[in-house]
Amino acid sequence: MISTREIEILRFVNEFGFCEIRQIMKQFCIKQSRCYQIMQSLEKKELVRRQSIFYGRPGIYRLSRKGASYTDLPALTKIPLAHYGHQLAIVDVCYKLRLLYPEASWVSERRLIQEKFSEGLGKRGHLSDGMLIFSDQSQVAIEIELAVKAKTRLQKILRSYNSQFVIKEVWYFCSKAAASALTPLVINMPFIKIYSINEFLK
Repeated sequence: MISTREIEILRFVNEFGFCEIRQIMKQFCIKQSRCYQIMQSLEKKELVRRQSIFYGRPGIYRLSRKGASYTDLPALTKIPLAHYGHQLAIVDVCYKLRLLYPEASWVSERRLIQEKFSEGLGKRGHLSDGMLIFSDQSQVAIEIELAVKAKTRLQKILRSYNSQFVIKEVWYFCSKAAASALTPLVINMPFIKIYSINEFLK
């Protein structure tokens, strides 16, 4: 037997591929002890897997193939180590954006890939880290920049955004260094907004 709450947790985890216990606690307003009980129960049912990836950092949870059968996305088969911190930051930013814009729907990168988002940038070769879709169907692409990308790569992504009209705005959540590199490139692109990511990781 699996409860409705457990299914909701499975769907949340699989929406991002993996996450930490603290992120599940925040999303579902569950105390730590109770959250561990739930996740241990899901482990015993072979629905989730817990892994310790980096020394000194909390373990992460991801779904087994059996667990993913309760969702509409496939299980993540491999943890992207090069983008580990970036992926966790996406979960944190999404949580804050959902609080700020409860009327908007969040579409994860995994879902954009799975559904081959027909009207977005997917057909041009770039997918955002996520997307907010508001009640009027306007779309805001979400980009997380913790490290500084090469200028040519940034320019290519920005040209892609500049050449389409479906996405209303692009919100970049950046580290200080990434914001400094990006700011001069978007002077003539008022639809691109740059925010400090620090407030969204607390």
